[in-house]
Amino acid sequence: MRCRFSRFATLSLCLILGLSACDSTAVDPTPESPPITGPRVASLQIAPASVYLLPGRERSLAVDARDSLGQPIADPVVTWRSDAPAVTSVDVTGRVRAIAPGSARITATVTGRSGLLTAQAMVTVTSSTPDIATWRTARAGLSDVTFLGAWDDGVGTAYVGGQDGGLLRQRDGGAWEVIPLGVTETIVGIWGASPSDIWLVGTNGLVLRGDGATFRRVDVGVSSTFLEVWGLGPDEVYLVGDRGTIVRWNGSRFDIQPTGLTDELWGIWGPNSSTLFAVGNNGAILRFDGVNWRRLNSPDATPYFDVWGTSAGNVFAVGVDGVIVRFDGVQWTRMTTPDRVNLFGIRGRAFNDVYAVGNNGAAWHFDGTTWRAMDIANGQNLRAIAVRPNGSVRLAGWYGTVVSVRGVGVAATIAVDLTDPPLIAAFGTSGSPMFAVGFGSSVFRRSTAGSWQLERVPATYDLYGISGSGPTDIVAVGDTGAILRFDGTTWRRDVSPTRGVLRAIWSGGGQYFVVGERGLVLRSSGTGWTPLSSGTQRFLRAVWGTDPANVFAVGDSGTVLRFDGGRWQPMAAPTTSRLRAIWGSGPTDVFAVGDSGTALRYDGATWASLPSPTTRDLRAVWGRGPTEVYAAGDSGTVVRYDGNTWRPIAAPWRSIMYAFAPIPGTNALAIVGQGGRIFEGVP
Repeated sequence: MRCRFSRFATLSLCLILGLSACDSTAVDPTPESPPITGPRVASLQIAPASVYLLPGRERSLAVDARDSLGQPIADPVVTWRSDAPAVTSVDVTGRVRAIAPGSARITATVTGRSGLLTAQAMVTVTSSTPDIATWRTARAGLSDVTFLGAWDDGVGTAYVGGQDGGLLRQRDGGAWEVIPLGVTETIVGIWGASPSDIWLVGTNGLVLRGDGATFRRVDVGVSSTFLEVWGLGPDEVYLVGDRGTIVRWNGSRFDIQPTGLTDELWGIWGPNSSTLFAVGNNGAILRFDGVNWRRLNSPDATPYFDVWGTSAGNVFAVGVDGVIVRFDGVQWTRMTTPDRVNLFGIRGRAFNDVYAVGNNGAAWHFDGTTWRAMDIANGQNLRAIAVRPNGSVRLAGWYGTVVSVRGVGVAATIAVDLTDPPLIAAFGTSGSPMFAVGFGSSVFRRSTAGSWQLERVPATYDLYGISGSGPTDIVAVGDTGAILRFDGTTWRRDVSPTRGVLRAIWSGGGQYFVVGERGLVLRSSGTGWTPLSSGTQRFLRAVWGTDPANVFAVGDSGTVLRFDGGRWQPMAAPTTSRLRAIWGSGPTDVFAVGDSGTALRYDGATWASLPSPTTRDLRAVWGRGPTEVYAAGDSGTVVRYDGNTWRPIAAPWRSIMYAFAPIPGTNALAIVGQGGRIFEGVP
């Protein structure tokens, strides 16, 4: 007989009965797991660990299986499962499909060395959101040319000129207009014999003469770079420049006047044809007696950049480190000045009404006895002065800046007519005005009507970052340790513990984090700033967090750091590119972007590279949610990430843009950038 029992039961029964015909090969109805013939899995992870998708979109998940030595195992046999298939399905290859808004836990299972191993990833399906449909030009800007020369024709028309052949004109107090010259050389000096006889000089031997609207090139017989033009009349015009060059126009020809110098000459002025002064590098001060130029003794060897006076016995020259020297007809004497900033221009209306300008918004007034600093509420570097017959003074400088001074000295009324600096950061919070900050301590404020106006702030250095903890506590940071704080009414300077570059700021949970050059990190809980050790010397360019115990910073050479509330620690990142911006929708969804189109995402476990549709440098990243993330950068580049891919979107600009910020109380966003430009976008 053939017994059909389990193997052990059959054997026992056959022995008892003494039967020899029992079959001991009966089948066990619950077979053992198949033997493991390949490498044994010791650890398992899913990448990415978090996924956000729009309905209808798909994304492949990958497993990272490793053996006990940490070596990767190729092609492990994986079983996939979704705990919410009505939200997200998953096929046998690990490809998930978003079906409806919600969250699903995706589980991957493999046979491991000690049994089954599982790993999980969270897939969240969000509602669909449209692209930015319309961009409005909120602030166009006129010119970001650095102005180096300024002149007023005496009958209501003013000129400023500078880099790349940029020339602007204002007539009868009206709007400034661009005068096209068709040249790319830098205009350094402007002077006119009359409203219809204007001279422009600059780099690479540039000399232009015109009626104020049209100009033609003039050949002066020398190829110097000219640094100033000035004259006593239409038949007596002087050009000075490099290699000690002085050229005179006598109404019919140009004559080169020997000086015996090889230094650059930056300025020229005089009361008459037989008493002229020229100044330049290495303490060069020359005097012309009607026949020859000869060098005068100088108090020091500092470069002098401009000269002006009221008579042969009252002449001023300005230069580096706040130096102002005065000539009394016999000798030059150094004067006491308010600061040590470099000075580039000097002009006046009388011996007791003299103005000097220079770096970081320096504007000083001499009342005949003392030099005093004026508060022009602007930190742009100033390069030129034009005194106007109506009693006002026009100052000009970097990034298209023109400032009008009406009145005398420190009691004068100051108005910034033009300024179009690069805007590097923006911030707004509910119930508070929105601000954008940039070079020259520029702060622009958005009105409820949507216009952006220059805010009056203490003049300081370039501003690169802004953030806040509420309407009455907003902080801007920048170059040379600059920290400005807004209390809901006014801006004031905060005491800074550093002179280093402060590049970016983030606030959350009542705390501020600032990052900058050479790994610099500052922290504040409301009052005072404390340096923190970052463990790196890399330049840190951006900072963002979910709370004070989860803060990220990124910077040069692919540097990524994370602060856990106690210390900063480095994070592995799959790039060595410079990272310029960071933002996240939450702790498991963080984005960083940078040079050459670099785009990274942190899924809560690791940083991974995202394929980018651009090789342009990306400088800004921000989003309304995990499937609506925008990045922007050079040459008008704007791209959107939908949870799966980046793709370009149209933008009405071609300039560099530096930062996004949401507009409080709306569904719109603002983007700020080069040339003082601000655009606002709505879906």
